[in-house]
Amino acid sequence: MTSRAMTAVRALPVWLTTLILAVLVLPPVAWILSTSLKRDADTVAFPPRWIPDPFSSAQYSGIYTTTNLRFFSNSLILAIGSIALALLICVPAAYAATRFRSRITETVMTLVIVLAMVPGIVVFIALYAMLVGTSLINTYPLLIVVYTAMISGQVILFLRSFFEGIPLELEEAAALDGCGRRQIVMKVVLPLIRPGIAAVAVFVFVFVWNDFLVATVLSTSEDMKTVQNGIVRYITTGYGNFWGLFAAFVVVGFAPVLAAFAIFQRWFVAGMTSGGVKG
Repeated sequence: MTSRAMTAVRALPVWLTTLILAVLVLPPVAWILSTSLKRDADTVAFPPRWIPDPFSSAQYSGIYTTTNLRFFSNSLILAIGSIALALLICVPAAYAATRFRSRITETVMTLVIVLAMVPGIVVFIALYAMLVGTSLINTYPLLIVVYTAMISGQVILFLRSFFEGIPLELEEAAALDGCGRRQIVMKVVLPLIRPGIAAVAVFVFVFVWNDFLVATVLSTSEDMKTVQNGIVRYITTGYGNFWGLFAAFVVVGFAPVLAAFAIFQRWFVAGMTSGGVKG
């Protein structure tokens, strides 16, 4: 057997796994996309048709309402704010936990791991009871802080693996050249972990954008609802034949996540594959 044939045989399990996952995942996505391009009458036609005939973009024009645009703007503000706050807190924390190791830091990191595994719903009721009488409910700062608190444990652990992959000799050489700790971090360390920062940004964005629980419990005002609340709204308050509008809203709601991954794909893949490499 030739080397090319051996390579093909070894790759066969990977291709089979990919094919099985595609068969399981892609049909629902294709059906949602197909439904969003159908006329109202065709969305409930029997037997159902995968390919719309004729194609219609009326569903997409129908979802651009003031309420829906507010859903998207809220999710975007919360996602960007959470990314900024998470990086501001977690980058220094992960660096300190890597470069200043001690029994205390290792204990703290153990607590971070334990707390990261606690479901958020456990503390939401108590958190709401504490804050319901304050002016923080239904505000962007509160939701951004809560999202950051929920995701910081995973982000610190993820970034720590990148800092561990940077040779200490590079920082020592920069120190000999007269650089202070802040200059070393800003000019030497951070440029080397850009893939990790990009991966964290995408991770936090997807987490916040796809969240339903926090925005439901901690935002009681209609003005603070998010995209996920909007998706559920179509099902719980939909009237008549709303499946076309629902499908179009889901497609548009997924587009920012897809766009974020496409823009940062190179750094995201590099970050996910190089985080555990030492040296």
